[in-house]
Amino acid sequence: MRPFWPATARTAAGGASLAVDAPGARLTPFRTELFREGSLRDVELDGYRYCAVEWGSGPPIVLLHGLGGSIYDWRHIIRPLGQTHRVIAIDLLGAGESDLPENADYSIAAQARRVRGLMELLGAERASVVGNSYGGGIALRLAQDWPDRVDRLVLINSICYPERVPAYVTLVKAPGAERVAETLPLGRMTRWVLRGCYRTVERLSEEELETYMAELRAPGRRAAIVRVVRAVVPPETREFESRMKSIRAPSLLIWGKFDPTVPVELGRRLSKDLPNARLVELDAGHVPNQECPAEVLQLIRDFVQ
Repeated sequence: MRPFWPATARTAAGGASLAVDAPGARLTPFRTELFREGSLRDVELDGYRYCAVEWGSGPPIVLLHGLGGSIYDWRHIIRPLGQTHRVIAIDLLGAGESDLPENADYSIAAQARRVRGLMELLGAERASVVGNSYGGGIALRLAQDWPDRVDRLVLINSICYPERVPAYVTLVKAPGAERVAETLPLGRMTRWVLRGCYRTVERLSEEELETYMAELRAPGRRAAIVRVVRAVVPPETREFESRMKSIRAPSLLIWGKFDPTVPVELGRRLSKDLPNARLVELDAGHVPNQECPAEVLQLIRDFVQ
């Protein structure tokens, strides 16, 4: 299946533009391959540059990665799902090869607003949205604020309630946390980013682990993760929780039963709060799309067909 990209650039409202040519030097071999195939591009929205992958044709599906991740999190999913759908995977602001601004708003609400803008820019005004962890929280907010943009919702171990907030969320609020993160030995930083994902790490090959380390080597990347973590939990969560029941999009919840970061009990609660949801529990941890990608792929295919 050939990647889908328009042959010419186009400009949208607000100064957004779709770049036809992206820099030839990409961050990892994975990205270089996608770029050479023509499926990876840089796009600009509201003055920020984003890296996006688009593959296949058909009804659009948007993939949103988790905290500390990137489009690489979906490497097992993009091409197979692109056999029947137009798959769009985005490096969120502060991740991957997207911009890493110091003073940007990294809140869930702001990221959801950016995703909506990118969907419009890429001509996918309405799509099924798939989010893992942090990306799931963004997908939930997108469905709350712009319900007409979300056809179906797939949440994979999604952040959803403030209970059981990981300890590192508190740690990154310490003064100078960005500077400390940038100076930590890369091996220790990698383990910190992936803590709570031990079942995922156990399944990573040396090549896959090196790819994640290469992404963390990018200047400013580790400091950006700190800034994103600081914004994960909003000052006020009651409105976000109360609006769960307003989401009418058919929703599939895929949950690893052995997730210490977002326990399955929260997934069970979310499945009751969402009016049109079904929960599937898997023998996995926090990132089932990497731990058991074939099962996740089949569940998504059956749900969005």
